[in-house]
Amino acid sequence: MNPMKAAAWNFWYTLSSPETTTVYQLTIAKTWQLLKQVVQLVVLLALFLAMVAVWLWAVSFQSGRSFRVWLETEQPTIPELLSKGQQLIWGVFKPTLNWMQTQLKTQYGLEIKLPPMPEFKQLEATSTVDSSPTTSKTQSSGKS
Repeated sequence: MNPMKAAAWNFWYTLSSPETTTVYQLTIAKTWQLLKQVVQLVVLLALFLAMVAVWLWAVSFQSGRSFRVWLETEQPTIPELLSKGQQLIWGVFKPTLNWMQTQLKTQYGLEIKLPPMPEFKQLEATSTVDSSPTTSKTQSSGKS
C-alpha cells in the first residue's frame, strides 16, 4: 500500500471513529458552557461597575449639595472647614483603623497607639506693612 493511501485511511478511520465523535461533542458542550459562564461574568461585572459609578455619583452629588448649603448658611472660617474635613476623614477611616488594630493584636500580638489628632486654630493676622515707601532712585551717568 502506498504511504499516501495509508495516511488517508488512518485519517478517515480516526475521524469516523465513535470515540472521536464523542470527544468532539463533549468538547463543543464544554466550550459552550464556558462561553456562557464568561458572558454571564462579564455582564455581572459591567452591571456592578455601573452600579458603583451611579452610587458614587449620587453620594458625591448629595455631599456637594449638603456642603454648599452648609457653607452658605454657616459661613465657616478656614479652621472650622479644616476641622470638619478632619472629622469627616477620621469618621471614614476610624472603623478601618480599629479593625486593623484588632486584627494585629489578635493575630500577631502587636499593639499600635497613634497620637491624638491636633486641633486647628485660627491664625492671628499680623500687619507689619510699612506705610512709608522708601524708594531711592540713583542715577548714574555712565560716560567714560
